[in-house]
Amino acid sequence: MPDPKLLNATIPNKVMNFILTCQYTNQINSHGIWHHNPFKFTTPMLLLQMVLIFLSTRAVYVLLRPLHQTTIMAQIIGGALMGPSLLREIPYLDRLFPMGSRYVLRTFAEFGMILHAFVLGVQIDLGLVKHIRKRAVIIGITSTLLPLVFGLSSFRIVQRTSHLDDETASSIAASVVVNSMTSLVVITGLLKELKMLNSELGRLAASITIVSHIFGWSASMILLSVRDSQDNLTTIKPLYIILVVIGYYIIVIFLVRPLTMRIVSKNSEEESMNQNHFIITICIVLVTTILGTLVGQNSILTAFFFGLCLPDGPPLGTQLVQKLDFFTSGFLLPVFCAISGIRMELYLINEKSFIQIEFIILMSYLGKFTGVIVPSLFFGMSFLKASCLALIMCCRGIAEIAVYCMWKDRKIITNQIFAILITNMVIITGISTTIVGYFYDPSRRYKLDVRRAICKSKQNSLRILVCIHKEQNVNPLISLLEVSNPTRNSPIAAFVLQLMELKGSVTAFLKPHHQQTKREAASSTQLINAFTQFQSCYYGNVVVQHFTTIAPYATMHDDVCTLALDKRVVIIIAPFHKQWGVGGMLESTNLSIRALNRNVLHKAPCSVGILVHRGQNKSNRPVYTGELMYHIVMLFIGGADDREALAYSRRMAEHPNTSLTVVWFITTDQNRPSTEMPDDHELDNQAFDEFKDSMVGNKIIFREEIVKDGIGTTQVIQAFTETFDLFIVGKNHDPCCKATLGLSEWIEYPELGILGDTLVNSNDEFSVLVVQQQPKESRHELKSIQ
Repeated sequence: MPDPKLLNATIPNKVMNFILTCQYTNQINSHGIWHHNPFKFTTPMLLLQMVLIFLSTRAVYVLLRPLHQTTIMAQIIGGALMGPSLLREIPYLDRLFPMGSRYVLRTFAEFGMILHAFVLGVQIDLGLVKHIRKRAVIIGITSTLLPLVFGLSSFRIVQRTSHLDDETASSIAASVVVNSMTSLVVITGLLKELKMLNSELGRLAASITIVSHIFGWSASMILLSVRDSQDNLTTIKPLYIILVVIGYYIIVIFLVRPLTMRIVSKNSEEESMNQNHFIITICIVLVTTILGTLVGQNSILTAFFFGLCLPDGPPLGTQLVQKLDFFTSGFLLPVFCAISGIRMELYLINEKSFIQIEFIILMSYLGKFTGVIVPSLFFGMSFLKASCLALIMCCRGIAEIAVYCMWKDRKIITNQIFAILITNMVIITGISTTIVGYFYDPSRRYKLDVRRAICKSKQNSLRILVCIHKEQNVNPLISLLEVSNPTRNSPIAAFVLQLMELKGSVTAFLKPHHQQTKREAASSTQLINAFTQFQSCYYGNVVVQHFTTIAPYATMHDDVCTLALDKRVVIIIAPFHKQWGVGGMLESTNLSIRALNRNVLHKAPCSVGILVHRGQNKSNRPVYTGELMYHIVMLFIGGADDREALAYSRRMAEHPNTSLTVVWFITTDQNRPSTEMPDDHELDNQAFDEFKDSMVGNKIIFREEIVKDGIGTTQVIQAFTETFDLFIVGKNHDPCCKATLGLSEWIEYPELGILGDTLVNSNDEFSVLVVQQQPKESRHELKSIQ
C-alpha cells in the first residue's frame, strides 16, 4: 500500500520542455477524513475547485456589474485572482490547484466548452447573410483589413528597430491575425448583456460582425491547416491534408446534418424533444468532434461548425438551447473562463519585450477602431454612435479565449503573449462596455420626439399600433378597433405587431410580413388571416400592416417604440400580462410581458393603452354585424391621461352600435393642494365643453358624482360593473385628489393606475382600457430642448 503522505503527490518535472506529472492511479473517491485527507483525491478536489470558481466569479461579477461588465470578463478576472499571477508566493495555491488536478479540471472545462460552442453555433442564422446591406459589408471589410495593416506594419517597424526572437515574432504575427477578426457569438452575447441586441446600433453591429466573421475565420481555419502541414517535407502531403479537411466539412454538411435533421423531424414545435432523440443528437455532436480532431481540427471549432449547420429557432434550435444552455453557459463555461484566467501567468512577462509587444497589440486595436469609425462617419452616422459602434467591435469574448488557449496548447503563441493578450482583452473590453453602457441609450431617438396623442391630433384618421403576444389577444383587439369607429371620414391605419420572444437564436429582428421567410411567417398565418378579414369588412376604412419582432423581452420595448415612431402612431395598445378565461378564471400570467408593458409606458413616444380582457364578454365578439350593442363607460377624475381617455371615448361614441356613459368624479374640496399643472383644471373643463358640443345623441349619458374619498369612488364604480362591457380610464391622477384617497395603499398593478387596478381586482367580467399620454420624463425633456 502506498504511503499516505504520498497520496496524490504530483512530481512535476520538465523533460524536453514538457511538464510531466506523476501520481497514483487509484485516487478517485475518498474514504473520509478518518483515513486521510479527502482532498488528496480527484473527486473531492474537483468539487472544491468548482465551488471556489463559482463563488469567486460570481462575486467579481456582482462587484463589476454597475460598470456594465460582461459575465465572461468577470469569470476571467475571478480565475486570475486564484491563479499564480497574483498568488504565486502563497503556498495554498499548489494545494487547491495541484498540477495533476488541473488537467482533470481542464478536461472538464474543455468538454463544457465543446457543448457551449455547439449551442452557440445552433443559435446563429446564416440566412442573415442575404440581408446584409452595403454599409455593413464595407465596414465589416475595413474593420478586418485595417487591424491587419496597422498590426503588421507596427510589427515590421518593431522588427527593424529591435531584435525579436523567432518564437516571439511568430506569436505576435498570430495574435495580430486573430485580433483583426470579430466573432458573431461574442458581439451578440455582448449586445444581449448590454440590452442592445434589437437596437438600431445592435443590428448594425451584428451585420458587420457577420462579414468580419466569415471573412476572417474562414481564412484562419485554412491557414491553421496549412501551418499544421508545414512540418512535412513533400508538397503533396500538405495538399492531401487540406483536401481531407475539406472533405470532412463536406461530410458534416451533406451527410451528418441531414441525418440529424431527420432524427429530430418527428418532434413538432409545440412538443418537447424526445429524450432518445436528444441523446442521439449529443452523440452525433461528440462523434463529429472526434472525427474533426482526427483530421487535425480543433474540437471546439468543429463543434461550433456543426451547430452552425443546424437551423436556429424552433423547433430544433429552441429545444437544444433550452436543454443545454443553462448546463453549458451557467455551469461549465465559468470553469473554462476561470481556467483561462488561472493559466494567465503575468510573472512570465519580460519587461524588455513587453513594451514592443504591447505597442503592436494596441496598434491592432487602433486599426479595428479606425476601421469602424471612419466608414461609419462617412455613411452619415453621428460621432457618438460611430464611436460606440467602434468600441463594440473592439470587444473580445469567449471565441477569442478559445483560440488563445488552443494556440497556447499548440505552441503557436508563447506563455508571455498569452498573458498579454488575455490582459489586453479584459482591459479594453471592460473599458469599452463601460463607455457604451453609459453613453448609448437606444431609447433616446424616440423619447425626444414630438408628443403625439389622440387629443392633440389634428387629423381625423387614427394611426394605432396593436401589440399581440398570442392568438387569444386577437379577438379583443379586433373588437377594440371596431368600436374605434373606422369610417370614410375618419379611417384607421392599424399596425399589427406580433411580439415573439427570442429563443434558440441570437438573431433579433423587426420585419414587415412581406419580408419574412416562410419559416418566419408560419406562426403568423392565423393572426394575419383574422386581421385581413377585419380589413375586408371595413374596406376603404381600415388599412392593416403586419409586422413581427423577435427579441428578448428585456429590450422588446425598443422595437415597439421604434415602430410607433416610424409610423407616427398616436396610441399603442398592448395586452395586459394576465389572461382570463371563461367564468373569470385566471388562465395565465406572464411577468415578462408585465415588464415589457412597464417599459413601453415609460418610454413610448405617444399615448399608450393597456387592454385588460376579462372573460368571454362582448369585447370578444364582432360589433360590425349590428346585432350587439356595446356599452362603454368612461371614468373621469382629471389630468392629461383622463383627457386622452376622453378623446378616445369620443371617437368610440360615434359608432352606431356603441353607447357611452361618462362619469365625472367631483370632490367636495374645492381648494385642495394640487401637484397638477396650473392650467390642468381649465384644460379639463375645456375638454368637456368640446366633448359636449361635438356629441349629440341619446347614446351619450353624462353623470357627475360627488365623492369624499376613494371609498366613495369605489362604491360608484361598483354600481356600473354589471351593466357595461368596457371601462376606459386614465392611468395617472393627482396624488392629492380626494377621489382616490386611500386607494393607492392597496394597489397591486401600478402600471394600471389607481382606477385601473381597482377595476381589474373586481370579480365581474368586463374589459378595461387604461390610457396614458407620453411619460412625464419625456415631456420635461421636450420642454428643456425647446
